[in-house]
Amino acid sequence: MTNIGISLGALLAGWAIQVGTHTAYQLLVLGSALSVAAAATLLVRLPPLPPGRAARGPRRVALRDRPYLLLTALDGIMAIQFKVLTVTVPLWLVQATTAPRWLVSGTMLVNTVIVIAFQVRASRHIDTPTAGGNAYRRSGIAFLLSCALLALTAGIPDWAAAALLLAAVVIHTIGELWHSAAGFEVSFALAPTQATGQYLGVFGLGAGLSEAVGPGLLIALCITWGRPGWYVVGALFALTGLAAPFAVRWAQRAHRTAAGGETRAGAQRVAT
Repeated sequence: MTNIGISLGALLAGWAIQVGTHTAYQLLVLGSALSVAAAATLLVRLPPLPPGRAARGPRRVALRDRPYLLLTALDGIMAIQFKVLTVTVPLWLVQATTAPRWLVSGTMLVNTVIVIAFQVRASRHIDTPTAGGNAYRRSGIAFLLSCALLALTAGIPDWAAAALLLAAVVIHTIGELWHSAAGFEVSFALAPTQATGQYLGVFGLGAGLSEAVGPGLLIALCITWGRPGWYVVGALFALTGLAAPFAVRWAQRAHRTAAGGETRAGAQRVAT
């Protein structure tokens, strides 16, 4: 559903970029504000949900779980990839390539159509933390390949730039499918049942990190620096993906150790 909304917004954004007038951009901002107001109107109509009883144990336990924090950081670095298509590719397309500007919307539409059609299918077999770690690794390699293709789009004829851009977006989107599925799996599977909300809240800090740091980092490397920056960004994604399986195994060992300790403590309480 999120990607359906993104695809509709991409069409309107593409119109504003193609027209390129001050009024068009003002209408784009106004439309965005109205969409947020409409969402708020729907949310306030939801019934309130009373809180449940808090589980016993130390508070902020998720912030003490170092393997889970490492996974949060790695996922946050990988989540910068969401800003590649929404921030960096439009700027790169307009400033560094001869591809038609309407491809700003075209690339987003290709991305969202693939995600809408294949996200559930791509997630089907990523049903264990180990599979999630391997999916992180595959996504890092896919992002490296897409960044390399994007770097090659500068200084070539418009038809070739457009073809490479679309190929890069398809490869990037495949990596996005794997990354999203991996994040869903490891964040839930490695969170204790009695503290799921707390753990998922901590895991969301990684996405917040990417929102705060990602646009500036990508613009500095890929737009300001240019072609070499794309290779650096691709290498960052690849190295992060390669590190993820090791972090998952560390988190699994810690999870099993904690579960064993809880089982022994429960047996002692029953015996007492």
